[in-house]
Amino acid sequence: MLKRKMLTGLASLAMVCSFQGISLAADGTEIDELRSRIEELEKKADGEKVVDELGHKYHPIHSLYGLKISGGLTLSVHGISGITGDKTGAAAVSADLVIESPIGNNGTVALVLDFEHGGGLSSQPGFFTAPNGNPTGYNADLESFDDDGVHVTQVYYEHNFNDRFFITVGQLDPTGYFDGNELANNELSQFMANIFVNNPTIEWGGSGDFYGPGVRVTYFPTENFDISVGAFEGNGDYADTFDNPFLMVEANLKANLLGRDGNYRAYYWYRRGRGSAADTATPTDLSLAEEINSGVGVSIDQMLTDNLGVWLRAGAQRDKVAQFDSFVGTGLSLAGSAFGRENDSAGFGYAATFIGDAYEAYLKTVTPALDAVTEHYIEAYYDYAVGEATATSGLHIAPDLQYIVNPGGDNDADDAFIYGVRMQVHF
Repeated sequence: MLKRKMLTGLASLAMVCSFQGISLAADGTEIDELRSRIEELEKKADGEKVVDELGHKYHPIHSLYGLKISGGLTLSVHGISGITGDKTGAAAVSADLVIESPIGNNGTVALVLDFEHGGGLSSQPGFFTAPNGNPTGYNADLESFDDDGVHVTQVYYEHNFNDRFFITVGQLDPTGYFDGNELANNELSQFMANIFVNNPTIEWGGSGDFYGPGVRVTYFPTENFDISVGAFEGNGDYADTFDNPFLMVEANLKANLLGRDGNYRAYYWYRRGRGSAADTATPTDLSLAEEINSGVGVSIDQMLTDNLGVWLRAGAQRDKVAQFDSFVGTGLSLAGSAFGRENDSAGFGYAATFIGDAYEAYLKTVTPALDAVTEHYIEAYYDYAVGEATATSGLHIAPDLQYIVNPGGDNDADDAFIYGVRMQVHF
């Protein structure tokens, strides 16, 4: 906004000088040069990244009669080797649309619509599964719905109190406000595997896609520190809103180490109950459907140079409830400007997921010869901006490679290699 005001002021100054006959140069070259510079700055401003401090995903924003409209179209194609099955390749397409409208001076109401067709790979490794049924998975963009309908995934009201205190209430996605990471948190432009998008040791509340009623509060006591608290319904069906909640609190310190930006987040979460015991550490123990689960975690991102950043995410949860009790993931992110491609980016990630004692004991009752070990996950991507595309606009094409060792913690399971490409159009 400030840059646009400056551009408008410069343009107005040039017009006034011209109107009053004031010559900036005898041959008018300085005026032409000023006009050219203004046009160039306007082009750059139009392509700027929209920065959202509160965790919403980045999109270009277009204004229409006071409404802010943004969205994207994603087409992904993946193949898999090392896994036997009838289908070793699949495609999926999805689109999302975000419509925001101001309410008064400090309020915003938002509607998020989502469409998806194609369920992705049907022949996948036996990944670890979270107690709420969400697998680690290879594509975080895939929702549980696979049809031709448009779904209302989020609708909420957000109020800003003097840029220090924010409150959001409605149908929300808790992953949009907690466990954020600047370098590993957006499946539309960064890593695709779930394990590199959000911490798998968090038993997120809401529906199978994490959507549900809730409230989020964020307070900024200082410019570089904020605290967020959230309360959400556990299963997102609006039927037992207060009976089985998902609660989370997070502190975020914005550091400036070596003159570079960084975020250091730490959090605690709590959940009471889930739909069934099917995806818990002991599926035959029906009491686990009502058991309390809780955990802690950290999410860190730190730029080391203008172009190179490092990230870390780790967490732990109750092994009595969950199949895996701890996780750690780390990686590097490289901006394309390091090699003359300003709007490209690349990333490499590694994660280790550790099987819990209770789940290992259960598996050995089913398969006594099972050799339970740690699951290792590797992913690398390159996001290529086509033509005049900026970091958050236009067409991007991203080849993506994933390799999984000991899927599901089974040392006898075949390693899996997943290869694919993502096409992303921001609008």
